[in-house]
Amino acid sequence: MSLRALRPALRAARTARVPVARAVATRTFHASCPAFGAGESDAELAAALAAEYAYETEGASSSKPGFLQELQDEGVWSLADTANSDDVVISRKFGDEALKLTFQISDLDNTDPVESVDADGNVVEDVAPAFITSSLLISKSGAKKALLFDLGASPDGFEVTNVAIYETALAEATGAEGDWKRRSSYMGPQFDTLDAVVQDAFQAYLAERGVDAALSNFIVSYSEYKEQKDYVGWLADVKQFVNTD
Repeated sequence: MSLRALRPALRAARTARVPVARAVATRTFHASCPAFGAGESDAELAAALAAEYAYETEGASSSKPGFLQELQDEGVWSLADTANSDDVVISRKFGDEALKLTFQISDLDNTDPVESVDADGNVVEDVAPAFITSSLLISKSGAKKALLFDLGASPDGFEVTNVAIYETALAEATGAEGDWKRRSSYMGPQFDTLDAVVQDAFQAYLAERGVDAALSNFIVSYSEYKEQKDYVGWLADVKQFVNTD
């Protein structure tokens, strides 16, 4: 279960640590506003943000997590990440092929509650495992076309949903326009409608290139790690803005 999914429950458990908001008198629109942005609620918001920041950073380690250090030590995949960017890219070379895998950490927001029944027959609500949408581009030097895989990364491994082949320039096109042009082209059959032998062969093809359960687990772990870092940075930036005269 991701930290983001657990955050509401953790917050509820520590409500007493956040100052209780007092009632703010209603102002009419023609009332004069305080100068320099010093509103009556600024101090309370700053205190709430400071409490949240302190809670999120309490006991946090500044060392690099093991799964990230392991990826870097292996030296197979390279990671490109920008703070506060939703997209993360990992890439590698495989013979004369270039592999570029892109995933979005915002998919952590799409984890829906699921219900199950425990041994006593009670309905238990839990959070489904993370499922991170990923796009894998495989291009080959000298080839006019490239493969584009739609994947879902979860703790159990990758789920392939689609395999398409496009002109390399179209496969590499970014942004809404590139996505629209690809959707206007034949995207190939839905993966689960392929013959089982073909599906297994594709899975072996990907595994040989390192697109396997270990990489899928890395994507889930890194998404949670990055989301936490970006959240803490967001708290600090907003708190600083509110406190600025």
